[in-house]
Amino acid sequence: MANSMSHPLVSYQPLRTLFKLAYIATIIARVPYYAVIAIVPSLRPNKTWNAKQTFTTRLFIPVLDIMSRVGITETLSLEGDKEGDRFQTVAPSNSDVYKGPLASETVKPATIGGTWYPGVPADIAGKTIVLYFHGGGFIEGNGRSASCGPLAKRLLKKGGADAVFSVQYRLSGWGGRDPFPAALQDAVSSYLYLLNDLHVPASQIVVGGDSAGGNLTTAFLRYLHEFGAAAGLPTPKCALLLSPWVAPFRYEMDDNPQRKTDFLPSSFPRWGAHAYAGGRAGAASDPYITPLDNPFPTPVPIFTNAASAEFLYLDINRWVDEMRGVSGNVVELNHELDAVHDTFLVGELFGFEQSAWEVAAKIGEFVRKY
Repeated sequence: MANSMSHPLVSYQPLRTLFKLAYIATIIARVPYYAVIAIVPSLRPNKTWNAKQTFTTRLFIPVLDIMSRVGITETLSLEGDKEGDRFQTVAPSNSDVYKGPLASETVKPATIGGTWYPGVPADIAGKTIVLYFHGGGFIEGNGRSASCGPLAKRLLKKGGADAVFSVQYRLSGWGGRDPFPAALQDAVSSYLYLLNDLHVPASQIVVGGDSAGGNLTTAFLRYLHEFGAAAGLPTPKCALLLSPWVAPFRYEMDDNPQRKTDFLPSSFPRWGAHAYAGGRAGAASDPYITPLDNPFPTPVPIFTNAASAEFLYLDINRWVDEMRGVSGNVVELNHELDAVHDTFLVGELFGFEQSAWEVAAKIGEFVRKY
C-alpha cells in the first residue's frame, strides 16, 4: 500500500489509463445487475429505497474505488472562476494563534479561499454566519457551488443561516501533500477572517461540516478548548456535525453492519486517512485526527447527524455517548433513518434530497435554540 511519501503505482501513466479502462469494463459488466436490484424492490439493500437510490449508490461504489486506487488529489485554485467575487481569499493570521499541534515545523499556515452563499454579506449586524467545512475525505472537494451549492441552500432556507462561508481548505495527498495540521490551520485562519476582517461577533458564528469537515470541526472545537484562551479565540454560537468522520482509521468494513447499504468502498477512507495523517506517529489515536475515544469538554452546543444506513453510524453514536459523558457538554443527536453517508452533501446525487431537507429543518431548530 502507498505511504505518505509515494503515490500508488497505478497513478503513473501509462498504467493509470490501462487500469482505468480495465476497471471501467468490469463496471459496465455489473450495470445489468445493479439495474435488476434497483428495479426489484425485494432485492434492494434497503427495502425503503427507490430505484434511483439503489442504482446510484451501487454504481458509485466502484466509481469511487477507481478514483481511490489511483489516488490523485484534486488540484485547488485561488481564482474566483464561476463563483466570481463570492470567492474570497483568506490570508493566514499574523498573530500567534497557531499553537500546540498547529505549530508544525514542516506544515505552515497558507493563503486559502472560500465561497460565500448567497454572497458576501454587506451587513452582518444580527446575522447568523455559518463557517462551513466540506466533506471529501480530506482529499476531495473545494466548497464551491458545484458541490456545496445545494447544502448551502439548505442551510440558508431551513438551517437558520443568513450567510454561509464554505472554506476551501488545503487537501492532503500522497507524496506528503499538505497533511495534518494544514486543514486545521486553515480552519483557524477562516475563523479569524470572520472575527477580525469582517468583525462578525463569535456569538453569531456557527461552525460545522460534513464527513471529513465534521472531523475538522471537532478538531477545531478541541483546539478552542485547549488553546483558545491563550490564542485569544472566543467560542462560536454552536456547531454542526453531519455524518462526522470520527474514526478515520476504522476503514475496513468486513464487520460493519452498514457496509451493504453505504456507497463508500474501504479504499476511499483508507486513502484519505493515510494522506491526511501524512505518516504522523500515533495518528489512529491522536485526538486531533481521531475524535472517537477522545472526548473533551466544550461550552459549544453540538448538533450531530447520523444516518442509519451509513458505515459511520455506530462510530458516531458511540462518539456522541462519549461526549455526553463529559460534564457540561450539550450534544444533540439526530438519527436520519434509512439514509446513506453524508446526504447533506450528496443528497441530490443519490436521490436523498428530501431526507437532507428534513435534516436542514432540524438544524434550523437547533441553531435558533442557541
